[in-house]
Amino acid sequence: MRWFDQHPGDDVVIENLSDRRTGFQIAGPGARDLLATLTRADVSAEAFRFMDVKRMSIGMCRAIVQRVSYTGDLGYEIYVDAMETRTLWQALWDKGQAFGIKPFGMRAMMSLRLDRFFGSWMREFSPDYTPAETGLDRFIRFSKPVDFIGRQAAEAARATPPERRLTHFIIEADDADVVGYEPIWLDGAVAGFCTSGGYSHWTGQSVAIGFLPTDRIVDGQSVEIEILGEMRPARVVTAPLWDDRRMRA
Repeated sequence: MRWFDQHPGDDVVIENLSDRRTGFQIAGPGARDLLATLTRADVSAEAFRFMDVKRMSIGMCRAIVQRVSYTGDLGYEIYVDAMETRTLWQALWDKGQAFGIKPFGMRAMMSLRLDRFFGSWMREFSPDYTPAETGLDRFIRFSKPVDFIGRQAAEAARATPPERRLTHFIIEADDADVVGYEPIWLDGAVAGFCTSGGYSHWTGQSVAIGFLPTDRIVDGQSVEIEILGEMRPARVVTAPLWDDRRMRA
């Protein structure tokens, strides 16, 4: 909001609606079928593509729905007016019984996002890191025919490949997982640091995300990650642990 206040447009009004909207995420193989029972809108894969955002009625609620999931599986985020939260919950819960619906919380989602190697705001994505270092440069439309704020810096970063990039690790952890900022050792010296990590309940492994020199990011590359003063063996993994085609299909 501070950034928007600092760059006002001549004919643009900025209003913060954060406290007026809330909602729920539904995710899993039955997410589309559940959504279809609650709306007359076309939510087929062809009509409602990955990353699309649409306004539709969900039960008795007027909602904004985005097809996106932080779990790595097929999913949707559903936002309604705060006064309609209970109505939305009841609609999802009642119709969801036929699909074996269960509530899940933020900690479960943070574990699931590690399986898909999804980054997190203020961990992997921060003003301290460039889009090229984190992979967010794929969302910059360099063909946009305007001189948007930051364009010169973004184009300069694209012209010069970053010296470091985010990568992913499987760790032989003991009784603690990576939290963030743990040193990553390579060839006897600190070569990077972790941005976040945790336990993958899907694979039964400890996972970390962190920065490593670009030229050393090779699948299977051995490193050590220092956790609570202990050097733990780890290896670079370049393919997500979970990558079901349902998310985009």
